[in-house]
Amino acid sequence: MRRAKGSRRIVVRGVEYRWRARGDDGYISVGACPNNGVGAYLRCTLRYHETWLDAGAGVLRSAGDQIVVTPGLVRQIIEHALTAHNYDPHARGHELNLGCLDSVLALANAVRARRT
Repeated sequence: MRRAKGSRRIVVRGVEYRWRARGDDGYISVGACPNNGVGAYLRCTLRYHETWLDAGAGVLRSAGDQIVVTPGLVRQIIEHALTAHNYDPHARGHELNLGCLDSVLALANAVRARRT
C-alpha cells in the first residue's frame, strides 16, 4: 500500500503513515505503512462487534451498529506496534502482521455506525 490513492494520512510520533480499512467476511482488515517508503507494512484485523437481533424463526440480523475505523483507532494500532512489537518505521521491512487486536485496543468507546 505504498500508493497514497484511496488511503488516509495520520501522523504518529512525528512519522507520517498512510492507512486504509476494508470490510471482509466476519472482520475488518486494517493496513498502515510509513510514508517514507522504508518501514514495514502493518496489518491487523478487528471483529465488527455488532449487535445481533432475533428476527424470529431462529434467524438473527445485524443491528447495523458495528465499529467504525477512525484515525483514533488507527493511532492505537500504530502505538501498539511501536510499543508491544518494537516496530521501527525507519527500519527496512516487508510486513508486520499484528493479528486480531480486539483484546488489545480500547473498543468500548469506539465510534459505531448507525443504521439509517
